[in-house]
Amino acid sequence: MAKFSAILGLFLLALLLRATGADYGYFHGDERINEAAKVLTGQLVPGQFFYPPFINYLNAVALAGLFPVGMVAGWWDSPGSFRAQYFDDPTVFYVTARYVTALCGAALAPLFYAIARTLRLPQPAALALGLLGALFPLGVFLGHIAKGDTALATCTVAVFFALLKRLDADTPRRWDIATGLMVMLALSFKQSAIFILGPLGLAYLILIARSEGLGRGLRSLGLALLVVVILWPLLNIGLMMDLRGFLDYQNIQAVMSVQAEDALRRGLETFSQRTIELVFGLNPIMALTAVLTPLLILLPQNRLPYKPALLAIWSSLTIATLIVCALTGARQPEHLWVANYAGYLLLGGLALAGLMRCPDRAIAMTATLTLCAGLILTAWGAVQPVRQALATPIIDQTDDFIRTRLSDRKILTSMTTHLPQAPAAWDIEQARMERLADKYNVALPERAAERQHLRDQAGEIFYVNMPGVMYGLENVDEDDVTYKVQAHAWPLQKEEWHLPYWRNQGYDIIITRDLSFFLNDSPSDLQRNFYADLTRTCRNIAHFDPVKPLYLEQAVDIFDCVRQP
Repeated sequence: MAKFSAILGLFLLALLLRATGADYGYFHGDERINEAAKVLTGQLVPGQFFYPPFINYLNAVALAGLFPVGMVAGWWDSPGSFRAQYFDDPTVFYVTARYVTALCGAALAPLFYAIARTLRLPQPAALALGLLGALFPLGVFLGHIAKGDTALATCTVAVFFALLKRLDADTPRRWDIATGLMVMLALSFKQSAIFILGPLGLAYLILIARSEGLGRGLRSLGLALLVVVILWPLLNIGLMMDLRGFLDYQNIQAVMSVQAEDALRRGLETFSQRTIELVFGLNPIMALTAVLTPLLILLPQNRLPYKPALLAIWSSLTIATLIVCALTGARQPEHLWVANYAGYLLLGGLALAGLMRCPDRAIAMTATLTLCAGLILTAWGAVQPVRQALATPIIDQTDDFIRTRLSDRKILTSMTTHLPQAPAAWDIEQARMERLADKYNVALPERAAERQHLRDQAGEIFYVNMPGVMYGLENVDEDDVTYKVQAHAWPLQKEEWHLPYWRNQGYDIIITRDLSFFLNDSPSDLQRNFYADLTRTCRNIAHFDPVKPLYLEQAVDIFDCVRQP
């Protein structure tokens, strides 16, 4: 009963942290809620194919469950009004998918606890490990975004759990199957799991072969792989239906990751700097512990069982880290490391917990104090995403400024707005997409009838969203593209990144987001030059500091180009 209570309590704490503030005022660009909605209409092949489609199917199940909830609550009264709600205001659909993400991420805490108990750690130490999993700051943050990253971390740690149970089991076959299931799920959420699970698969074979013989090791590995081979295509059927499309998007991913010759060095430098961060990393104490984990585990005073397996897990994480650093260089978005950091946090906590039982009181006390200090910093890091999620977004202020002072102006904006868009401005955006689709011979995704722009809305503002580019494609030459262009994955268009191009069309208000970055740090010369010209030519009439920087809310500056600064 105590074990069940501990697992339930840890799960609920982790869920509370990840679910609180789920409606934080913005829709994240990586949240593919539209793909989940399309699944409900029978469309299994996604329009954007950077990752396997399993997360879309999982979210679709949640959205299907949302329908009867909304019927009871009075939010809609028919399938038609349910669909209409999605096109009118999809917030409840996004929040539902975020709750799915939160649930997946919250399972990390019971797994940390269960692994600690599998290694025969006492209840207090196991609870401390469970708290590390519940408070994992990057997991708390990404638990607010409807993506597969947190589920990837949970499933990766679940593979570690299944491996340790396999070595501890009297009936190994079921744990071979469980290992295969967890591997299959991890690869279904994100194919990059292979960087960790590939080396770990070899370790799985070696560990079992050492204790049970090579034949048993091969049979165990084969059974786990058989589960993956059978189930993965079924849970990602849309990928199998359009394998060519998936490979085309992987080619785009490869272009995004092309780096200079010193990519590994730069990647390791960036990784090291990020690892000590409180929210996007592990914090300084747990980062140092992660580095020292092999030494801490190998100390004779450390009484943890299954040391070879723990070292194999650490080695797999480190091999994966080196591979990813070499592929990405310094371009490391925060979600890139969530599975690696979860694994390192687990192993570091286990290493310290193992030393807490040491007969040498000095070593035991040092390990205890270190784990407590690491927990405190981890808790402080976990608070930050929740605090920012609950803060009032600045979009309320910027929308009010536009509505009251700029309603009669022609606006180019990179800042999200909830204001109704003038039909003529919407037509300009659609014409641009169609022009680029023709240029690159791309078929635009089919647009639902409800997506046609509403006409004659009260308070319409003439604003056009500033053209953007996907992360990693900033320096692709529009006339020398080395990948098969897909919808919305087109490169920057040179003519659009000269200020006179917009000024000559009558745009005299330009709203920027994260001006400092685009002026100084953007990898694109086109973007840096555009913003430099903007600051020289136009007058900054308003500035708004962000209150949710973790959720991609950046400083907003509004420029008036009618008068010289």
